[in-house]
Amino acid sequence: MSDAYPSAEIIGTDISPIQPMWVPPNCMFHIEDAQLEWTYAPESFDYIHIRGLYGSISDWGALYQQAFRATMPGGWVENFEYNIMVLSDVPEIRDDPKHIFKRWANVFFEASERMGKTLRVGEGGQMRKLMREAGYVDVVEKNYAVPIGAWSSDPTMKQIGAYSLAFLDESLEGFALFLLKEIMGWDYIEIQLLVSEFRKALHNHRIRPYYICTNVFSRKP
Repeated sequence: MSDAYPSAEIIGTDISPIQPMWVPPNCMFHIEDAQLEWTYAPESFDYIHIRGLYGSISDWGALYQQAFRATMPGGWVENFEYNIMVLSDVPEIRDDPKHIFKRWANVFFEASERMGKTLRVGEGGQMRKLMREAGYVDVVEKNYAVPIGAWSSDPTMKQIGAYSLAFLDESLEGFALFLLKEIMGWDYIEIQLLVSEFRKALHNHRIRPYYICTNVFSRKP
């Protein structure tokens, strides 16, 4: 965004100081908790992008309301979230309620509900509904099927799938440890066994695993 709009002031926020040092001069980072009261002036942003906060927010409606207050009239908000339920169109995978894809998702759904911070905000049109309730108009929802692994015959999707698998490979254990150990009370060995079984299934290109990403964008009147 900073490269595309060099005359704009771009602010990135996160709860942790993990930001890169090498950025364009019109980009800056603030350490902020998006769930606390926003410190930005009302109607100060043309565009607000929210991404990957599933499992981190206790009140999505309140988050959108804060974004609404900070957005200029005519400005836009966009939210891109992931669904942790991995899917397959292979019938024996799709129709098996005990497959690792379903067991993996279900235990994390339970853990997130115990925390009061759902992992399911991208499902059932919730983001679209809450944005409308916050006051946004022209609400558009788009869902994308993202392959896991380089199994697609389409060159672009093949590359996306390779990156997707690499991302999951690097993050599975870190994602699982806190929720399963601290929230669900699992032993470390149990967690490693689940992660290992899930990772093995993700690497099986014959079952063509994928997940859904939900993107919703809307305009402030």
